[in-house]
Amino acid sequence: MVASVCALVSAGVGLVLSTIVTPLVLLAVGGLLKLAAALGLFESLALGGISLIHDFAGRQLATFDRLSEALDRVDDPGDLALLAGPLAGLAPAAVPALLAGIIVWLWLRRLFGRVGSDDLIARLKARPANLDDFEERQLANIVAEVAIGAGAPTPSLFLIDTPTVNAAALGSPDKGVVIFTRGMLDGLDRGETEAVAARLVSTIGAGDLHAATAIMAVFRTLGFFLTVLDLPLRWSAWRTLGGLLRVSVTRRMGTDALGRLGEGLEEGLEADAIPDLDKIAGNAPALVGKAVRLLLLPFYLAAIFYKLILFLWTALFLGPPMALLWRNRCYWTDARTVKLARNPEAFARALERIGAADPPPGGESFAYLFIAAPTTSRRAVTDRRSLALALTPPTSKRLARLSAMGANPRGRRALDLATLAAHPLRSLVVGALGLLLVPLFAVLVMAIGFLTVMVMTFGLLAGLTIVHGLI
Repeated sequence: MVASVCALVSAGVGLVLSTIVTPLVLLAVGGLLKLAAALGLFESLALGGISLIHDFAGRQLATFDRLSEALDRVDDPGDLALLAGPLAGLAPAAVPALLAGIIVWLWLRRLFGRVGSDDLIARLKARPANLDDFEERQLANIVAEVAIGAGAPTPSLFLIDTPTVNAAALGSPDKGVVIFTRGMLDGLDRGETEAVAARLVSTIGAGDLHAATAIMAVFRTLGFFLTVLDLPLRWSAWRTLGGLLRVSVTRRMGTDALGRLGEGLEEGLEADAIPDLDKIAGNAPALVGKAVRLLLLPFYLAAIFYKLILFLWTALFLGPPMALLWRNRCYWTDARTVKLARNPEAFARALERIGAADPPPGGESFAYLFIAAPTTSRRAVTDRRSLALALTPPTSKRLARLSAMGANPRGRRALDLATLAAHPLRSLVVGALGLLLVPLFAVLVMAIGFLTVMVMTFGLLAGLTIVHGLI
């Protein structure tokens, strides 16, 4: 289920970028066919393919003409039906991008799956437990006891030397890894530590890590397409894509090398990944610098607009399905933890201490693998890495569910129908706020839709014009 949703979300990423991806795919395929024809390889087949691409681009451009004519005839909302035919005619232009999104997701999931959790362990600077240290040896014994009680293989134990209080599970059911921070080891009592160990072992046994791998591939797919947008603007994007192609055809690869490629994809997710034009021009002479800025300005503006649209679509429409699935898995695994450890109060106390903590340094991009993460990010809202933090359910809701399973009640109760019915004034205020938010949200969706249509229309028109002229 999770894999299917992640594949569809990746296809949605491709759809948003279809106005760039589709022309690039057509140019790449057409270029290869032209090369094959020039070399005399399958000449008739290659020429036929070139003709198909040329005709496809021509038909799509003709559809744009019909769309423009239909727009001229729209005078009121009832005339919007005139746009249905031309828009349906443009739908085939999205197919290559939809397929590209799914293919890239499958490729990256398989590629990074070769090294399992080794690259993430290296990123977190985790080390094996030191059994000569009394506390770490005691922690290893607790993890082993919990695994035996669950009837599962004992996972490998790693620690991160940081005062941050958090823990994570990595790997697979037959080769699991649990990671504790020294802050957690020093700050939790034995009962709380046992509860956290039970949560990590339950995560491995429940198959949550397979779902996490699929989600991680979605973020890397997003980073891949954003890196493609950055190609004209930063050399590190070329290094990342070149490295991905190189390791894809190499059977043996170092964990460090693949970890650097993962960081390279995540660099594309950062809000400030693109340097400004003055920095790109560098110390070039004034005339050369002006020429460089003028040449790169269209690419710069296209990258900015497309990244904004992609972030909005991901945050509002593509991210919520993944968040819903992952949060439901978290709630279910919490329930398994209570059943395994039989101490909901200890787990609730541990969750309270962890809930306010950030992931350890290096773990921000896969915060959902940790026991808990803050539901809000201190990063800029345009930083796509904040999406990883949004997957984890709020600690308050998890504590409320633990209270229903036997833990002591904590904090303020969320508003429910019974509470609202007992306080008519509060009900009136909540209802008024709801009525106010509905039109605001509708306006926001319409604004995002209008901006998306405008940018995608101009992008696709320019791209297909280039394809029709070169192929």
